[in-house]
Amino acid sequence: MKKVLPVIFITAVIAAAVFFLVKNGAKAPEGVMELSGNVEVTEVDTGFEIPGRIARMYKGEGDRVRSGDLLAELDRNELLSVLEGRRAALEEARAILDKLRAGPRPQELRRAREEVHSAEAELEKARRDHERAKVLFEKGAIAEQTLDGARKVFSTALSAHASALEALSLVEEGPRAEDIIAQEKRVLGREADLEVSKNRLDYTSLRAATDGVVLARNFEPGEYAAPGAPVYTIGDLENPWIKVYVKEERLGRIKLGQRAGAMVDTYPGKVYVGKVTHVSDEAEFTPKNIQTKEERVKLVFGVEVSVRNREGELKPGMPADVIIYLD
Repeated sequence: MKKVLPVIFITAVIAAAVFFLVKNGAKAPEGVMELSGNVEVTEVDTGFEIPGRIARMYKGEGDRVRSGDLLAELDRNELLSVLEGRRAALEEARAILDKLRAGPRPQELRRAREEVHSAEAELEKARRDHERAKVLFEKGAIAEQTLDGARKVFSTALSAHASALEALSLVEEGPRAEDIIAQEKRVLGREADLEVSKNRLDYTSLRAATDGVVLARNFEPGEYAAPGAPVYTIGDLENPWIKVYVKEERLGRIKLGQRAGAMVDTYPGKVYVGKVTHVSDEAEFTPKNIQTKEERVKLVFGVEVSVRNREGELKPGMPADVIIYLD
């Protein structure tokens, strides 16, 4: 039984043959377009969401990282102090709310009632003394000044008794509903403050947002990083593309999904198999690093050829030769 060779293998073999012919001065065969460009990758700048001084950095240029890997950390001492203060404030607010919801304790009720009884006894004694003083004053047995003193004591006892009754009433009724609602809102505010502190503490850890390779490490431990400053630049080397430029008269032969192959001088003879993944809708002037001075004034269309780079050999900026299978 005959075995069918994989399309990828056939693509690589044909591409290698075409590259060999072109490198030796031969013209590219019909049905194949030969172009030149540069390797590009998706680059992600990763930085902290809050400002701070960098305490530790765990990755260097060239290191492979996975999404979620810890890259660096900011100094956390000040934020930890704020966090503990807000946690204590929340615990205090919750304790007050629990007290309001529980209402008066039996001991508080007993004390309030005892104070009312004591005030009643003082009021009754002051009333009798005042009545006795009035009788004695009418008989001329005491001076008016003595009567006035008894009257003041009686008035003071009346006020004390009224205050004791009011205090007992407040204890029996317990906290007002609006006081409980107000305290509940204070607790919610303290909880929100604590959550903000926790989030800010989480922001002191910088983690990789994608799989890739560290292309640039832009800071060092001890340096101050502003929010959003690119501490690391991570590139997706596994899925690079080569940007090539096609003249308008040849653009009609380029289609999305066409098979392609690429080679770089660093690895002669090795073909990176891929396909056309993007064709620009707008013309642009030929980039200066692609063509001669005479060719730069011509309008071209950008085409992206995505290739396989599982071993990470292709690096951003590498010049590459590309062939596209037109049929």
